[in-house]
Amino acid sequence: MRAVAGKATTELSPAAFAELREGYDELVVDVGTGDGKHVLAVARARPRALVVGLDAGPDAMRRTAARAAAKPAKGGTPNAIFVWAAVEQWPAGLDGVTEVHSLMPWGSLLRALVRPDAEVLRAVAAHCLPGAAFLLTFNLHAWRPPVPEVGSTPEPTPQSALAVLAPAYAAAGWALNTAAYAGAGEIAALGTSWTKRLNSSRDALDVLALHGTISPAPPPPPPPPPPAL
Repeated sequence: MRAVAGKATTELSPAAFAELREGYDELVVDVGTGDGKHVLAVARARPRALVVGLDAGPDAMRRTAARAAAKPAKGGTPNAIFVWAAVEQWPAGLDGVTEVHSLMPWGSLLRALVRPDAEVLRAVAAHCLPGAAFLLTFNLHAWRPPVPEVGSTPEPTPQSALAVLAPAYAAAGWALNTAAYAGAGEIAALGTSWTKRLNSSRDALDVLALHGTISPAPPPPPPPPPPAL
């Protein structure tokens, strides 16, 4: 996997990552991490967790990755690492995930989560330990007006998420347990660059938070054999 540390990008082998992983009780992966500030916040709050920021674009997370890679005496956070990869091309060796986060996803990741893409959801679940927790938060401004990634899907509400998204997620091994609008305190705790923007908004219903658990789903059944001639 390609690990980002400031301007440098290095290769981290599956064996090297497995050795690193052994030193921690949990493995949290923030999918579509953006600038990675959430990763840093979680890693500092939970020193027994290895926290990985995963993103298809390395540039936005380089500054935060450089801060994490510094010596602990200078504010470094050794349990935070940043990986350059798209969710569709999950890095080899990034397994045994105990918690998945995806906060304010955008682009193809947003599309995969709100117009559920079973292949993407199954791919993530395949790298999780059974019962891994997940947290998804949607920036509802993506529907005001709708961006291309959400298409014609209506703006989700707690009720519609449980009625529409939950069954689609369940088919891919994601059990959606709760859906609720996030309050100011919960938004602030995310530690993302969206925090100040959303908390300064006049609209109190800017973020929808989904919580649940993931268990690797069995592969779909093979198609029936063609009828005998």
